Amino acid sequence: MGTADGAWRLLAVGWRRAAADACLALAAAAACIVAAPVAAAPATMLVQVYFNNDRLAARADDCATVFAVPRQLPKTAGVATAALNQLFAGPTEAERAAGYRSPFSATTAGLLRGVHVEHGTAYVNLNDPRPLLAGATSSCGAAELRTQLERTLRQFPTVRRVIFAIDGEPKAFYEWMGESCDLSNDRCDATPFRRGR
Repeated sequence: MGTADGAWRLLAVGWRRAAADACLALAAAAACIVAAPVAAAPATMLVQVYFNNDRLAARADDCATVFAVPRQLPKTAGVATAALNQLFAGPTEAERAAGYRSPFSATTAGLLRGVHVEHGTAYVNLNDPRPLLAGATSSCGAAELRTQLERTLRQFPTVRRVIFAIDGEPKAFYEWMGESCDLSNDRCDATPFRRGR
């Protein structure tokens, strides 16, 4: 019985040693897991884009009332550019199903040539939208286009007014809209668009 008892003791010591080794291995693995660097989630920002919505407007024929739609985007210093690119891509399928509408869609996603803000004015330079937005010069179409653009930009406190150009020429934009060059658009002065290139 003494030999069997000694064998059990040796076996028990072996198990304890194996258990201790296993615990040490688990502790080391846990330390590695804890010590491993965790990739930080990319920084994001929230911008609003503005679309018309017949279901939310007081009147279905109200073309100048727009409603904010939030968009979560990667953080960037070019917030006006990011917001306009989202606007020019138009409402998502889910937003359209919820009643949002816009002259902008995937077809117009590349409209923005550039935007910069100077002394409270956002200068928006567009690639020629005329072939893509044929209905934008009707009274309702013009109201939708201008209101969506201006509200999307005026969410930013640095923007108090907006002037547009087509391929760097404000006169081309305002003639397309049937408007004259006056004080409201700096008499179609193209100089700020040249500075913003």
